[in-house]
Amino acid sequence: MFYSKKGLSPLIAAVLLIVVVVGIGAVVTGIVRNYVTENKQTITEKASDMKCGVEVDISVPVVNDSFRICNGTGNIQFTIENSGSASIDDIQVKVFGTAGFDANDTAWTDEMDGAFSAGDTEALSTNYDVVKVGDIQQIRIVPRVKVVGRTEKAYCTDASLSFSSIDNC
Repeated sequence: MFYSKKGLSPLIAAVLLIVVVVGIGAVVTGIVRNYVTENKQTITEKASDMKCGVEVDISVPVVNDSFRICNGTGNIQFTIENSGSASIDDIQVKVFGTAGFDANDTAWTDEMDGAFSAGDTEALSTNYDVVKVGDIQQIRIVPRVKVVGRTEKAYCTDASLSFSSIDNC
């Protein structure tokens, strides 16, 4: 009447099968979540590169064979055009000299003056510390834009302008 059974009962086998499937599912979920998080960061970084490289472009107009940029003592005055297809949110101006450099992250911001849309032209002026800079050797103008998925604005260094010979105002 009593049979000698070898192996597990069907109930224990079902429980073990569920535990194994749940364990494998948890491992796969962890791997996929990690992969998606890493790729989301990469995609966000690439989005700023793409927007800067394709949609953002600035220029300083040339009038009578000279750029519309000049150096007043402690003050850089320039005219800038948004020749790209995207609005620019900020403009940073870096002044490099014999003694060091000075940077102004708020030479122009969208909070101050509204959107700097494609095709717009602005006459700007920004101050720099003459003691920190010394004699000017180079000025770099860098546009910044908002990118979806990032809290900070992206510096579009590929679209930046550099000037090494600047006339006095």
